[in-house]
This record gives sequence, structure tokens and C-alpha cells, in this order.
Amino acid sequence: MKKIILSVIFAAFSITMFGQAKKPTLMIVPARSWCNQNGFMDNFQKADGAIEKVPNYGRAFDENTDVAMIIGAMENFMKNEGYQIKNLQGQLANLKKRSARDNATTAGGGISSSPLDELKKQAKADIIVEIQYAIKKSGPYNYIEFSVNANDAYTTAPVSTGNMGKGSAAGGTELVNQLEEAVLSFKDKFITDMDKYYAGLFENGRQIVVRCTKAEYSDIDYETEFDGTELKDLIEEWVSDNCVRGNYSLGDASENELFFDYVNIPMTYTDANGNTKGTDANWYAKKIRSFIESKTGGVKCKVDLIGLGEINVILGGK
Repeated sequence: MKKIILSVIFAAFSITMFGQAKKPTLMIVPARSWCNQNGFMDNFQKADGAIEKVPNYGRAFDENTDVAMIIGAMENFMKNEGYQIKNLQGQLANLKKRSARDNATTAGGGISSSPLDELKKQAKADIIVEIQYAIKKSGPYNYIEFSVNANDAYTTAPVSTGNMGKGSAAGGTELVNQLEEAVLSFKDKFITDMDKYYAGLFENGRQIVVRCTKAEYSDIDYETEFDGTELKDLIEEWVSDNCVRGNYSLGDASENELFFDYVNIPMTYTDANGNTKGTDANWYAKKIRSFIESKTGGVKCKVDLIGLGEINVILGGK
């Protein structure tokens, strides 16, 4: 009996602690495949001249009467499960305002990364939840078929896939109610996948891409020596000391560039006042910039944020 009581207490404690655990922040969007099937894709010309197709979520909301209802229903469902939500329409509105300000204060330079990258960078959600859906008819009633997938907002790595549902049109059930009922069929797996992935980020670090380049007019490069050691070696040693469990990969290293395929950064840090705060790629960029400037005797570096999970530190670029 004593063992049973202890087991019950331990189980209750575990459930309480799990319930109090921090959950990832989500942004729920129409799936890329849905945008493509419904004609809501735009061409975006990248810096190298290549054309990339990107979803136009704003036009989807403007021209499709169902998408706001479907996205809103999923947002409410996940809020009720304790997740923080970055509302897609709100983020699009903020991005439009910011773009207008940028255009007003720059000499036509524009945005170097795609609209989708800019959206992710602004929202700073941990996980992007994509909904692919189709509304069909059964007799006089409509019903919904859909799938829900989740991806890491920083790396696009899959977090949860294969979550499929179908609403029941019996009795003319509202599509919003059909969505909620159908999500319940895979809810436990979906939530477990996301929470497990998020917990793994705290254990193993969040993956970002780190690029170090050189301004054309810089007097030094990455093979310049400081105290007998080339700058590129000093930077790699710093990255090794400032990533989680030594998780990083240096792809290319030359006099003009260092390219780290990935660097796993911690999810949180403690500030000067002892407060625990969340990190992001920009936080890491500032740290590596400070290190480079200190080692080079004050050679100023510029930082470019490319989307949410990639940084470019430009040696002598400031």
C-alpha cells in the first residue's frame, strides 16, 4: 500500500511539473502546398539572382474567406493547451509597417532576405505549424479534411508529421467544430512531439548558421595573426567554447570567409542582474562580434541577420 501511495504521489508530481514546463511559441500558417495549390505564391529574387517561390499569406487572407477561420480555430485550440501563439495576421501587419519604415529611411536598399525569412525573424516563434486543408461536400453539408505538420522555425527541421484529420459533416456541424474534433484524434501525439522536441533544444542547444565574411576594404582577413594565432583559429576556438556540448561544424575556412554549417547555441542566458532570458541568433551575433573586435584591437564588425537562424558577421564592415 505504501508503494502504491508513493507511486501515485510521484505520478501526480510528474504531471504537475510537466504541466508547468515552458512550452514552445507557435505560429500557425497555411501550408506551402496549400498556398501553391490555391495560387498564393510569389516569386522572390535572391541576392544571387536565383528565383525562389514564397507563400503570400497576406493575399491568402484577403482572397480566401476560409483561411482566417481555419487558422484562428487552430490558434484557439493550441492556446487552450497552454501554448503561446504568434498571430500570423498580426505579424503580417507589423511586418508591413516595418517595411514601410525601412523604405522611408533607406536609399532604396530594401530587404535582403525573403519575405518569409523576414516574417520568421520578426515573429521569433519556436515552431511553425502548417495546416493543409480542403473543404469538401457530403450531400448538402460541408466537411473538412486536413493535415497538420510542425517544423523548427530556425532550421525547418521536422518536429511533428503525419497528423491527419477529417471532420464529420453529420447534422451540418460547423467547420470550426469539425476542426477541433478532428484534432483531438491526434492531439496527444502532436503535443508530445512538439514538447519533446522543445525539451531537446534545452538539452542540446538551438541550431543556427554562422557565417563570417570580410568587407572589401578591410585591412585584415581571417588569416591575419594575433599573438601568433590566425584569426580564423581564434574564432573557431571561441565558437567551440561558446556552443552547447561542443556541437558545431565548420564547413569552410579561408582568408575571406568562415562558414559554420551549424552552431548549437543555448536556449537561455543569465544577464548582469541575474535574470534568465531567452537567446536568439542576434544575441549570439553580438557576442561573437564583441570577441572579434576585442581580439583585433577594435576592428569594427557589422552584423547581418539572415532570416531567423542565420547570421553574417562582416569583418571591418562598420
